Amino acid sequence: MSFKEIARQVEHSLQALELNVLIWGTGEGYSEHYAKRVKIRQEVRQTFHRADVQFSEDLGGLVLGADYLSLYEQELWHLAICDACVVLDTSKGAGEEIAHFINSRYAHKLLIFTHVSQKDVSTFPASLRKAQNQFFYSDQEYEDCSLVKHVLARLMQVALLKMSRLPAYW
Repeated sequence: MSFKEIARQVEHSLQALELNVLIWGTGEGYSEHYAKRVKIRQEVRQTFHRADVQFSEDLGGLVLGADYLSLYEQELWHLAICDACVVLDTSKGAGEEIAHFINSRYAHKLLIFTHVSQKDVSTFPASLRKAQNQFFYSDQEYEDCSLVKHVLARLMQVALLKMSRLPAYW
């Protein structure tokens, strides 16, 4: 069997793997950015047939006593139980989520997608993001949502690591 044939078999196995994927980003109040989150969720669900793909706002009451926990505490639970968290770094809220969890034991689960204009920025928030899994997208990739291809590639890598029982290396 060729490398290409084996790669396709592995890819199909990865797509059938159970994954819990969280998608953080702008809420419904900002329709353009929210629409990107929705599109990414749809594409991840189509690619990974057994994935549970959620937004934090859809996970209310997931954990015992959630009504008594702050939003930060609830999001920590969400991050702890997901395999990966795709962060569309398009809003103040997403930036706050990154800042809260960037130094946690779950930081490796954050897949941060940031506009390329922020690549060489030297602010404190930018320096926090650079320490993690930060990936950059262009205006065109965001506009036509081809950014989802990059998201799927990163999630395929997460699935491969999960299937291999290897820790994240990034």
